[in-house]
Amino acid sequence: MRSALVIGASRGIGKQVAITLSRDGYSVGVAAKTEVSQESLPGSFHDVVRDITKEGGVAIPIKCNARKSSDIEDAVTKCIEKFGKLDLAVYNAGAILWKPVIETPLARFDLMHEVNVRGAYTMIQQALPHFLARKSGRIILVSPPIYNRFFKGKTPYSVSKTGMTVLTHGLANELQGTGVSISSLWPATVIKAFVTDQLKTPKSVMRTPDIFADAILKIAEEKSEKLNGLALIDV
Repeated sequence: MRSALVIGASRGIGKQVAITLSRDGYSVGVAAKTEVSQESLPGSFHDVVRDITKEGGVAIPIKCNARKSSDIEDAVTKCIEKFGKLDLAVYNAGAILWKPVIETPLARFDLMHEVNVRGAYTMIQQALPHFLARKSGRIILVSPPIYNRFFKGKTPYSVSKTGMTVLTHGLANELQGTGVSISSLWPATVIKAFVTDQLKTPKSVMRTPDIFADAILKIAEEKSEKLNGLALIDV
C-alpha cells in the first residue's frame, strides 16, 4: 500500500488532500497542530483520522507544530515506521498575514518564514534520505508560481511562500535522475475554508478543496519526472 504524509491536515485543503489520498488507497499520516476542535477554530487531526477510518481507510494522527523542527522530523519518522515506507510528502502548513510591509511587524514576518519556508525545508531534509535510498518519492509544497501580481498588498507573506517555490525549483536540479521529484501547487482561485467563511468571502469567487486535492493526487501518481521542479496551478 502506498503511504503519504500531509502536514497541515486538520481542516480545509489539507483535510481534503488527506481524505482524497486515502480514498485512492494511500495510508496517510495526518499531521497538524490542532488536537481538539473548537468553535473558534473547528477541525482537528483526530477528526480527520476518524473520517478516514470510518470510510475504511488507514490513517494515523500526528501532533505536529510546524514551528518545531523536531515535530516535523518526528512526523516523517512515524510514517516510515508505521507504514514501512513513505511515498509522498505534502507540506500544506502555513502562516498567513496579507498586509503590506509597513503593516507587518517583524515578529509576524518571522512567524511566516518559520512556518512556511523553514517548515517545508525541514520536512524535505527529513524525508529526502528515505526517498533517495528507495529511488522513489514525491514531494509537493503548497506554494505559488513566482509572478509580480501575487505580491500586491502582501509582500512579506509572498516572500515566505515564494521561498518555498524557490526550494522547488532549486532542489529539482539536485534530484534529476534520482527517481525523486518535487513540485509546487497553488489554487487558481480562493478555496472555501473556515477563514473564508469568517471573512464572508462571496461564494461566487470560491471553490471547494476537492479540485486542489485531485490535482495533488495526479502529481503524486505521475510516474515520470516531467513535473519535477514545476510550480503548477490546479486548473
